[in-house]
Amino acid sequence: MTINNKNIIRQALIWLGLFAISFNISNYWESVEYALVSSVFDTVSLLIVYRITVDFLFPRFYGNQRKYMLISLGLIVVLSVLFFLIDMNFIPRSKFEGHKPPPLFFHFLRMFLVTNFAFFIATSISLMQHNKRLLENEKLLTEDKLKTELQLLKAQINPHFIFNALNNIYSLTYMKANNAPDSVLKLSEMLRYVFYDCSKEQVPLSSEIKYIENYIAFQQMKSEHSQDIKLTNDIMNPNLEIAPMLFIPFIENAFKYSRIEDKEDENINIRISDADGKLQFYIENSFDVNNKPIKGSGTGIKNVQHRLNIIYPNKYELNIFDGKDKYSVELSIFIS
Repeated sequence: MTINNKNIIRQALIWLGLFAISFNISNYWESVEYALVSSVFDTVSLLIVYRITVDFLFPRFYGNQRKYMLISLGLIVVLSVLFFLIDMNFIPRSKFEGHKPPPLFFHFLRMFLVTNFAFFIATSISLMQHNKRLLENEKLLTEDKLKTELQLLKAQINPHFIFNALNNIYSLTYMKANNAPDSVLKLSEMLRYVFYDCSKEQVPLSSEIKYIENYIAFQQMKSEHSQDIKLTNDIMNPNLEIAPMLFIPFIENAFKYSRIEDKEDENINIRISDADGKLQFYIENSFDVNNKPIKGSGTGIKNVQHRLNIIYPNKYELNIFDGKDKYSVELSIFIS
């Protein structure tokens, strides 16, 4: 059964319910014949006011609420008078001996209240549906905006990465390093990840870690000395999916500010773990006080923060610590 069919059946049941209520009330005071005719008339009257309000008044005039109320009030009065005349002239009534019939104003007031009741219900339902549509449209616009922003941010990753990678290969080639061919091989693996895997919304955590390992190996090729880099992997679920390239900007900054490829006494410590529904990334690097990073600076860090706000809103914690000779970043993502 389609949604439209369900709505039709639901509305039919509601109108039948209103008819039954009206019939039972009328039948308590009047004959079955009058109760039946009167209930049909009342139900049809309600339906007419409801449909006019939902299909004509609200869509056309609700944008100007003052105009909507004035036109609606005029229409309610006109319909009340029309229904009153039909009720008095065409609806048969029982004769009760010894009872004075109610005044005409009572009949008009009854029709006026019935018409207002139908108008109020129709306006309330139309307003709820209108607000629901506004919220749905706003949600769609927000989602489209976030997707566009995310695509732009991801598009910025690739040129940034290639620029750094080509600089590294240039340095190795310029120094005529023996491991220059290996660096090209590492670069091809990393490019495959960046251009193919990172085109997806999420990637397995194991792929991200493999990329980080290649990145570290790629960087180490630039130095004749052994760089003091420690990568600790405490991942329990390697198939856990995350947004790609979240950690790399922090790692790039660590290499940049520590200048570990030039100085043997500098170090970088990286730790990735998942436990208790939380993915944690921690990186710490020493740095030269003359080359001290500025907290929150750099396009890469800002892009990561922006991506986190889009992909993991209210589901992450990012802390940056700037010590005397140490700089560290701790990122926690709540994944459950």
